Formats: sequence, C-alpha cells, structure tokens
Amino acid sequence: MPEQRYRHEKEEKQEKDEKGRDEKEEKEMEEKWRRDPLSRVIFGLIVITVGVLFLLASQDKIAWEDWWAYLLLILGGIFIFEVLLRSIIPAYRRPVLGRLIAGLVLIAIGASNIYGLVSWWPLIIIAVGVFILFSAFFRHRK
Repeated sequence: MPEQRYRHEKEEKQEKDEKGRDEKEEKEMEEKWRRDPLSRVIFGLIVITVGVLFLLASQDKIAWEDWWAYLLLILGGIFIFEVLLRSIIPAYRRPVLGRLIAGLVLIAIGASNIYGLVSWWPLIIIAVGVFILFSAFFRHRK
C-alpha cells in the first residue's frame, strides 16, 4: 500500500511540474509575440501602401478602378517579405506557410487583373495545391 501512495504522489508531482513548465512556456511565447516588432512593421507597410495608392489614384497616375489590384499585388509582396524576414531572423520565427500561400495568391490575383491574365486563375489554384502537397512531404519534423 505505501508503494502505491508513493507512486501516486510521484505522478502528481510530475503532473504539477509539467503543468508549471507548460504555463511558463506559454507565458514566454506570449511575451515573445507581444514584443514582435515585425508585425508592427508589416502593418505600417500596409498602411503606407494604401496611402500611396490613394495618392497615386488621386493624381491620375493609376486608375481608380485598378487601385485594388495594385493593393493586392503589393500586399502579396509584403506578405512574402514578412515570410523572408521571419525565415532569416531566428528570434521572430513562427509558422508562415499560410502567409506564404496568401502572398502568392494575392500577387497572382493582382497581377492577373493589372496585366489582363484573368483566364489564368485556375493555374493559381493548381499551384497552391502542388505547394501544399510538397510542403506535406518535405516538412521539418521535431
């Protein structure tokens, strides 16, 4: 009987230690993302882009009907830029596959509307599917 009680106490202690470590890791991750300046930089770039596009449209440098296509194109480029920065700077790494796919899709949609490649949109879907397949097979495992 004392062995069972000892084992039970030992298991409880292990659970508390694991829970304490999990909570500590969660707090560290929250603090890390709170201090993440890249998110603010990306948001600032997006706001600047919208302002520049409105300025160009108001000065008739680009057509008012096309400003959104330029926005999508540049927004996709900003997303790709963020993916590259997060891949290069280890302190700010986080999962970026969704952002990469979104960036590529936005670039393709914006470019297709600007350059008249509207009938090419099915190729975008096919490319995203192929990318997802490759990422599933070549994903880094811990």
